[in-house]
Amino acid sequence: MANKARGTLVACLAVAALAGGQVAPVPAASNLLTRYLDWADIHPAARVGPLTVFPIVLSRSGESLGRVMTMQQGLDRGVLAIEELRSARVASARFTNKSPDTKIFLMAGELITGGKQNRTLRSDALLAPKSSAVLELYCVEKGRWRGGGAFGGTSAVVPQTLREKATAQAGQDAIWSEVRRANQRLGVSTTTEDLHAALAKPSNARRLAKWRGLIHPHLPRGCVGVVVAHGGRIVGADLFASGELFGAIRDKVLDSYLSQYGWVLPVRRSMPVRPRPVPPETVRAYLRDCYRCRFVTGSLQGVGRTYHLRGARSGQTLGYNERVMVHTALAGAGILPVRPKPHPVPLPGPRR
Repeated sequence: MANKARGTLVACLAVAALAGGQVAPVPAASNLLTRYLDWADIHPAARVGPLTVFPIVLSRSGESLGRVMTMQQGLDRGVLAIEELRSARVASARFTNKSPDTKIFLMAGELITGGKQNRTLRSDALLAPKSSAVLELYCVEKGRWRGGGAFGGTSAVVPQTLREKATAQAGQDAIWSEVRRANQRLGVSTTTEDLHAALAKPSNARRLAKWRGLIHPHLPRGCVGVVVAHGGRIVGADLFASGELFGAIRDKVLDSYLSQYGWVLPVRRSMPVRPRPVPPETVRAYLRDCYRCRFVTGSLQGVGRTYHLRGARSGQTLGYNERVMVHTALAGAGILPVRPKPHPVPLPGPRR
């Protein structure tokens, strides 16, 4: 396979020693995420400036999630209603799935616009057909508290660091600090410090679309997610139950990383994207750490349940029926270099 670097993560992974090629077994934890990773392959990477995107494809499909759509699809089809509570609160709103036969996946960090303030989801959620759930939110538009009770027909996604803080259940002050940095980076200032206005600015939207378009051709058929590196270091990963679900929310996932790290990219008419000639071993090691994590049960979010990764890797998994890994977002904490640093040469000892 000269043009395809595969890296299957099997249940008993082996770490090749840097010297001598000796193999040491790594015991594997068994949970929704590791059973998914058992069949994960790492494909050749695409590069946009300092960003490197490693596509992930499953060599074998697991149990099906069934019919599912994204927040944007639900809004476009008129089957998702998002409303303020009767006694409106900043930290929550009601999400209703009107579809008779299709679940709706909601991703932490997705923005909802309108209502009394623009806000973002704290956690992933999965809504069953003909169901309703009150979900927790953060505010990303400071000061405004007026308007109707319904949220609008479009949604975006916050930058990656904000998504990490949301899934880590950071305080609102920490969210505000990150919103302020994002607005400065995106070059937009509004009286309400509205993050959505910064992301929706036409010139910013065009940049994001241009960079996405350079990455799209290098995502293989059946791609279920990505591991993303910036400046030679892995900064996060997003993995989904199926290629169909990832394909439907792919642009939001890419925008999250691009709006966080892409603003240092030069704006040129053409920016080549080429597979990076780097072995996938460091990406494999990054994902392999999930086998050494504690998998902590979280709360129900609609008909989905969250799980928190603790230890060697941090992040959050949304599961369904204790059998399907719907989405996992891995943080960049404890990140590994894509290109391992050379071992220092020991200094000569004293002469005897």
